[in-house]
Amino acid sequence: MPLNLHTNYEILGTGEPVLFLHGWGSDISDFKAVTNIVSQFYKTINIDFWGFGKSDNPKTSLSVEDYADLVYDFINKQKLKTVNIVGHSFGGRVAVKLCTKYPKSCKSLILSDSAGLRKKLTLKQKYLIKRYKKLKIKVNEGLKDKKVLEKFGSDDYKQLNDIMKQTFVKVVNEDLSDDARKISIPTLLVWGKKDKDTPLYMGKTFNKLIKNSKLIILNGGHYCHIENLQEYSKICMQFWEEQ
Repeated sequence: MPLNLHTNYEILGTGEPVLFLHGWGSDISDFKAVTNIVSQFYKTINIDFWGFGKSDNPKTSLSVEDYADLVYDFINKQKLKTVNIVGHSFGGRVAVKLCTKYPKSCKSLILSDSAGLRKKLTLKQKYLIKRYKKLKIKVNEGLKDKKVLEKFGSDDYKQLNDIMKQTFVKVVNEDLSDDARKISIPTLLVWGKKDKDTPLYMGKTFNKLIKNSKLIILNGGHYCHIENLQEYSKICMQFWEEQ
């Protein structure tokens, strides 16, 4: 896969480096408030994932591993030996893969309301998936117009270009349980107790899968790092100080 994609990033502060990886559909603004605080004590590196923000759009669909490879390439270009990693939601997926494939580049890991595990589906969701698959077969056989498939999928998915739609399908269908079991670096899990996108049971599952990890539950939902800005920032810095 090509590694010559432009990466938009922001570096603040000096000292030990911390790399922030944002969620799907977001950009460096996801962690902006956090880095404004943390950068008083650490060197914060906040990037736009490829396909989001001001970074280049990929020319082919990417997997979670592809994103991890691109992040690793970025770390090398910044001439960083090891970094502390913070990943929110989709950024957590990439962080898990990064820490298992390139463990020597990662000093510690913080997963915030992270994706990466199979989500329990409701009966309605199961029905819609089954319905979609049946209609897709008919579309492929020429018995239905492909427009019948347009009503399926989230609004975020519908707004993506074709390559990013393919990327989305790749990344959401990958279960990183086996990767999580391989993580050996210090790991902190921070979760919003009312998170509906990546429910708290996922945080508890990650806690069981990742050896010696610690789970902290905060108020709020999927963006607990924003809803509990001061507390979240303090928790992160205390964690790094202990390493």
